[in-house]
Amino acid sequence: MNKLLAGLIMILCVAPACAQRDVSDDGKTPFADRLYFGGGLGFSSGASNVGRYTYIGLYPIVGYMVTNQFSVGTTITYQYYDYPDQNYSLTQYGVSPFLRYNFGQVFAYTEYMILNTPSYDPGSKRMMYDRWLLGLGYRQPIGKRGAINVMGLYDVLYDPGDRVFTSPWVFRVFFSF
Repeated sequence: MNKLLAGLIMILCVAPACAQRDVSDDGKTPFADRLYFGGGLGFSSGASNVGRYTYIGLYPIVGYMVTNQFSVGTTITYQYYDYPDQNYSLTQYGVSPFLRYNFGQVFAYTEYMILNTPSYDPGSKRMMYDRWLLGLGYRQPIGKRGAINVMGLYDVLYDPGDRVFTSPWVFRVFFSF
């Protein structure tokens, strides 16, 4: 039950939160009013087949609304894993430029993630991994600017032999404001 609760909290917090506002398509909206900032947090703790673990993730974003339908931006990723029973910890960091196009409450989304992580071989250097996520989402407005967003994404670069990412599928539920 603790794993299920921790997983649900992580899903709710991991994805980026995007501010929603109206911009004019004629270019009269100032640059600063087209920018939005947000982010997400992730946390998990418990036990797995390798012992106890703690996970902390930070995901700040900055985006730019080109039009009311189309926006571009990037997410910065910082993740910390600690395995005290193994006397091992690691940090991962990366960047994920994204594109989003709204069709009413449904939206198309793509992001290209570059993740830097230590190799699991002792004494080896850090390695770079990438994934290209494509998918669809649904936005349910809450109030003037808030929304609950649900996305299903597929990693078109997924390689099961890599073992870096455990699945080609990524599902996100997040709040925006």
